[in-house]
Amino acid sequence: MNLVPAGPAPARTPSSGKSFVQLEDLSMAYDVPPDSRLLALDGVGCAIAESGFCTIVGPSGCGKSTLLMLTAGLYQPSAGQVVIAGKPVTGPWDGVGMVFQRDLLLEWRTALDNVLLPIEVKRLAKAEFVDRARSLLRLVGLAGFENAFPEQLSVGMRQRVALCRALIHDPPLLLMDEPFASVDPLTREKLGFDLLRLTAEHPKTVLFVTHSVEEAVLLSDQVVVLGPRPGRILRQLENDLPKPRSLASRSDSRFHRLVDEIRGVFQAAGVLS
Repeated sequence: MNLVPAGPAPARTPSSGKSFVQLEDLSMAYDVPPDSRLLALDGVGCAIAESGFCTIVGPSGCGKSTLLMLTAGLYQPSAGQVVIAGKPVTGPWDGVGMVFQRDLLLEWRTALDNVLLPIEVKRLAKAEFVDRARSLLRLVGLAGFENAFPEQLSVGMRQRVALCRALIHDPPLLLMDEPFASVDPLTREKLGFDLLRLTAEHPKTVLFVTHSVEEAVLLSDQVVVLGPRPGRILRQLENDLPKPRSLASRSDSRFHRLVDEIRGVFQAAGVLS
């Protein structure tokens, strides 16, 4: 399978400019036995536009994954709140798809049946989503692999199945926690363009977590830079890199300017020596 994109990913639907996700002064502390508290996030606040692509970038342990769990309503903050579509999140939010670093596929189910798993969990009519599942797999280059089991797929192919699974029920919000960290650099680039293609075909608001500054700039409309624990926002940047994005975008002076600016923020914070 050719891993080099044939051309640029389609341009995403322009954001309406209206905030879809608002993180309002979020703080999160964990109890650490026997009697101490660990502050993971401290006063994080930002807004993500409807159909916008926001990437959180920061060092290990700065609370990036915690921020995703709070956004999904799987954790409750120690202070502040998450607001989605104008309503505070007080518990698990139903309109979200999630992709993790590990694909978490069920080994005894085919690629197609893994994609359809959320439909079964939600007790929706499975037959009504089969064509959509096949279309999603085709969009990420997995046409012909619908009946393959996970052990027959490469790591990158498995992660594409996981991405399709997160999108099968057409959630308005996609949360991604370092989803491409476990694959080789070439496959990682291909998966990034697959993501841009999918979210152009099926517009979503995306909150993406990565350690890679280059990946953040290549994919995002907005980059939020977190400092070392406790995670605080060091800088928020709007990304003016032209769309549609392609491998050639890496040669654009604006790409290098944004990458250098983010690295400079990390250097000033002592993350880079």
